[in-house]
Amino acid sequence: MITKILSKRVELPAIFLIENEDDFKALPKGLPYIIGVQSELKFITIFLEFQVLYRSCVKTGMPIKWLDCLKKIGYGNNIREYTLSSGGTYWSSDTTSGSKVLQLDDFIEEQYIVDFDKLSALKILPVWLDDIRASVEANIIDEVIFDPTAFNKQLGMNIGYGNVKHNMKNLLILDVSGSIPTGVVMTITNLAKLMSKKFYADVMITGGKTFMINYEDVQNSDIIETARLAGRNNEGEMYKAIVEEHKEYNTVIAFGDNDEPIRFGSFGELKPNFKIETIYSLHTNRGSEEVVGYAKHLSARTTHKVKDWVNTINNK
Repeated sequence: MITKILSKRVELPAIFLIENEDDFKALPKGLPYIIGVQSELKFITIFLEFQVLYRSCVKTGMPIKWLDCLKKIGYGNNIREYTLSSGGTYWSSDTTSGSKVLQLDDFIEEQYIVDFDKLSALKILPVWLDDIRASVEANIIDEVIFDPTAFNKQLGMNIGYGNVKHNMKNLLILDVSGSIPTGVVMTITNLAKLMSKKFYADVMITGGKTFMINYEDVQNSDIIETARLAGRNNEGEMYKAIVEEHKEYNTVIAFGDNDEPIRFGSFGELKPNFKIETIYSLHTNRGSEEVVGYAKHLSARTTHKVKDWVNTINNK
């Protein structure tokens, strides 16, 4: 029996399970197939789901330990491997002669890559990243507000008018100083541009110097070079000048350790003027109960301390 392999989790490429030579002859030439039996259909489906999901994870560009994330939802070391073929001459129940072995990397086209929202819905994202996503979800999409009473002077009548309402921004704070492991610094700087885009966030990079990059400028900025320019020391005066300007943020996501700006510089009292709903503190010491130093003096309605994030990233 020829069976098209389908998944309830993700859309799969059109691949068929064939069981015998009669199936092989009946299958239109050129269509991709896997040789097996109906009792293996579940395992073949899991194999193909894993291929699509893993490639979708890698496609995000985020330096996450995606294999560990996939293991947590059932795609572990026990996944069986199957050969995807096309054409050829049927030889036996498990081999073909003259067939073309297809590379899944080439076969899983862009249309089958699932997006960030789908990865979240499938519970593949690390918990901390999914929690942050949920916190800022309402703010990463522009809303169109339509005013039906707006008057058009040229036409002399009310025809309505649409305005794009920009939601409240978010902020990423990256401590790249020398006390932060080099691998972690490389990871969070690589992560920053991606998170900024997905989470509608400004980016603050602090080391021996502190830089603030507005969301609108992030995509054209070299985050890694900015981190290099910031240096591996600590400072407080540039940070103070930035945070004492009035800004409003929905969520602040801060990466760092216990180093805090008030210990570096002689500038009197620090009086931040940021209005913040929620702070996510991602401390490099997973056992720490402290808010990271460069978010410690910012006030928010709610603060969450994330302790397990370092274990979920590729920081080598």
